[in-house]
Amino acid sequence: MAPFLGHLARRLAKALQQVGSYFSHLGNFLEGLLPALLSPAELSRLTREQYLPDYASKHFDTIDLTTLYPDEETLDAWEREVLERYGLRTGRMLVMGAGTGREAIGIARRGLSVVGIDSSFAALRIARRLAASRGASVRLHQGDYLSLPYAAGSFDYALLSTTMYSAIPGRAGRQAWLQDLARILTPGGLVMLSFLPERNTPGRARALCRRLNRVLVKLPGANRAYQTGDDCAMVHFLHAFQDETELRKELESAGALIRELDWPRGFAVLAYPRPG
Repeated sequence: MAPFLGHLARRLAKALQQVGSYFSHLGNFLEGLLPALLSPAELSRLTREQYLPDYASKHFDTIDLTTLYPDEETLDAWEREVLERYGLRTGRMLVMGAGTGREAIGIARRGLSVVGIDSSFAALRIARRLAASRGASVRLHQGDYLSLPYAAGSFDYALLSTTMYSAIPGRAGRQAWLQDLARILTPGGLVMLSFLPERNTPGRARALCRRLNRVLVKLPGANRAYQTGDDCAMVHFLHAFQDETELRKELESAGALIRELDWPRGFAVLAYPRPG
């Protein structure tokens, strides 16, 4: 009897796992349709709703800081290289989407005056603890980097890392954000941002999503700002730029001067023309 029950349990477990896998794939597919059906504002809201509870659920007050960023150097290689290549050792830097402080702390330790902004109070709480433990002087503000609450000319430099430029829905939305970013920079200021380039040919499911999305955007109330490359994963919007030309046109049309664009590594350095 026991062996029979064992074999039955194994078969049921396998069947349930297959059903679970099927519904998981179906859920992922339906998520891929959201960029065509929801407005840019709704896509941004969904991303915030996914992001904020994720940080709030972590017990940051008891976390061992040495395990969060075990290395003394917290910056990514491209971030370090840009700082060194452009000689950024003094001045005021805004770090957008500062999170738990990885970039803000690494930059402050190089001598710059750093302000970090993030929508998650829980993330900023750990950033303050981490900054104190690393001896870094960083000012941290809770707020939305998509609506920059700063006066004109407040910063010399600005950084948006971890492909967060691609998390801004819609070409028009990204360009409006870039223009507002120019407002808060001093003349000749630099912007460093990272983006998501399309790296692989989409699989069959994603290719089908894109074909359906081109039909769905014609429906009343659909997202007219939809572009090929828009996607949602874990209810988080990201736009994968299809080629370097697409990105260059977008940045230049927003009034930015491209000082550097590294397509394979996914980052760009921008400046803005001096007035007059």
